Amino acid sequence: MLKKITVVTLAIALTACANTDALDESIASLTNKVDALSAQVADLEAQQKSTAADAKSAKKEAKQAAELAAQAAVDAKATNERIDNVVSSYKK
Repeated sequence: MLKKITVVTLAIALTACANTDALDESIASLTNKVDALSAQVADLEAQQKSTAADAKSAKKEAKQAAELAAQAAVDAKATNERIDNVVSSYKK
């Protein structure tokens, strides 16, 4: 009876060791995949921050361009009015 228990225990122990190796390999594989995904997420976050900064800069430049265009329109209107006044004074 003791011999049978020893054989069964030994078989279970060997099976457990074999499963542990496979489990360790699976865990290592999953760990590598998680590390790769973490690196990809970090890269994507960096790209997103860069894109957001570029968009903010572009928005600021567009606002400045719109302000300059509006001022140019006001200046052009004033210049046209002065020219019209000069032309009308020569007609009289």
